[in-house]
Amino acid sequence: MTQVHLILDEHSVAESRGVTFHLNPATKHPENPVLLPGEPHEWDSLQVSWPGTVLYSPRDRKFGCWYLGLDVVQTPERFWKCGYAESDDGVHWTKPKLKHATFLDRPTNMILPGWPRPSDPRLPWWSPHFLNLVFENPDPNAPPEQRFGSYWSNGLIGADGKFTERRVLAWSPDGIEWHEGGTAYQIHPYDRFRWHDINQVLHDPDDPDPEFRVKAYSQYFRARAYDGREKVRHIGMLHGRGVEHVESLPDPVIFGPEPGIDEEIHYASVKKIGAQYLMLFESDRFNRSQPHGDLRLAVSATGRPFRRIHPHTPLVATGAKGMWDENLIVTSNGGIQEVGDEFYLFYFGCPGTYRAWPAQYEVMKGRGGFMFAPVSLGLATLPRDRFAHATGDGSLTTHPLELTAEGVWLNADGDPQVAAFVEPGKLTARGKLTNRRLQGVYRKVGWAGLAPMGKNRLEIMLTSQDNLFSIAC
Repeated sequence: MTQVHLILDEHSVAESRGVTFHLNPATKHPENPVLLPGEPHEWDSLQVSWPGTVLYSPRDRKFGCWYLGLDVVQTPERFWKCGYAESDDGVHWTKPKLKHATFLDRPTNMILPGWPRPSDPRLPWWSPHFLNLVFENPDPNAPPEQRFGSYWSNGLIGADGKFTERRVLAWSPDGIEWHEGGTAYQIHPYDRFRWHDINQVLHDPDDPDPEFRVKAYSQYFRARAYDGREKVRHIGMLHGRGVEHVESLPDPVIFGPEPGIDEEIHYASVKKIGAQYLMLFESDRFNRSQPHGDLRLAVSATGRPFRRIHPHTPLVATGAKGMWDENLIVTSNGGIQEVGDEFYLFYFGCPGTYRAWPAQYEVMKGRGGFMFAPVSLGLATLPRDRFAHATGDGSLTTHPLELTAEGVWLNADGDPQVAAFVEPGKLTARGKLTNRRLQGVYRKVGWAGLAPMGKNRLEIMLTSQDNLFSIAC
């Protein structure tokens, strides 16, 4: 298969007649939440929280989760720490006892960077703020000790007394023992409303510009376009040749809130599918009484900027009143993970007791509602490439596609009919779906006569019983 073309909305095709386009909401797992806070005596007894990353390794057939935890004991020095959990199926998780740290004299699954710690506590790698994200090194020639990479928040006070905020790159052979690899991003002097809070690194080796082979997505504060309100979260972008150093776009904001839909955009994660970049983002409505946010989709042809898909419909909605995720849900920084013929979407959720966030809505300075409410990890799933679909008694015509000997495959329900045209009015071939399958969800088009090759437009005829999700060719 050379390319996947998602049928997301009317902009995904050249033209359509008589069909309608719909989002395909993900299905929440019946055993949600899948990763809970710990027991009352444990370090993560209140929250399994964001920013966190869930990755699936096909090589190991195992899931890893790196998350921030918070204990339930309300002490003044209490702050988020980093922990690690693992799972064979993404549903049932264990928290291995590590050697890094204890809590109430008991072993924990907490991770301390640079463990075992150096003899000189003044070394800068001693004092990271917290873990922002984890990624698996895509380089097949990478040394074993660099199988996993990560960015950590780290702040330093320089000789001039000014505070420098930076993102430290670290490498690990197993996702547990981390060792510093240098500063990937830095801003000096510190201004929390003018730097990127990086939450994902996307490796994109096929980008024609070497400076964009790595794309990093972040939270970035800016005045809201529709009312000028300052210090509101948007999605920003950095880029580089490798993860060792990334720099901001001159105009860093690539996606922002829209009137009548959301007030801020919190975290986002991007996955490249075919030639399209699909963004899963948190659409937030904040207020003093209770915040609310769900997960929605946007798409881009270049990885910047993005446009919304079905703007008023969530891909993963908050739960019903009284549920564990009724208030606010936040995407994992691992985003959309491929597991067999499915996509797994991990997210953090919290109940209606979660209030007074972000900082401008705090009831008491420094003690926002996010310090008091439980947070857990949930899972939602989708069949591969089934984010949205077209249906109805009518047809749609694609933009020109390059057809090869690999053939044409449809990810569809029902039995839509297909015709190929080298140009409008010049029919190349007619076809219908066969029983030959690819990746579980795709069925091959069988042609009457010679299969079309080269640049062709496909006209796909649908009925109200048919759903077309994507095309591969």
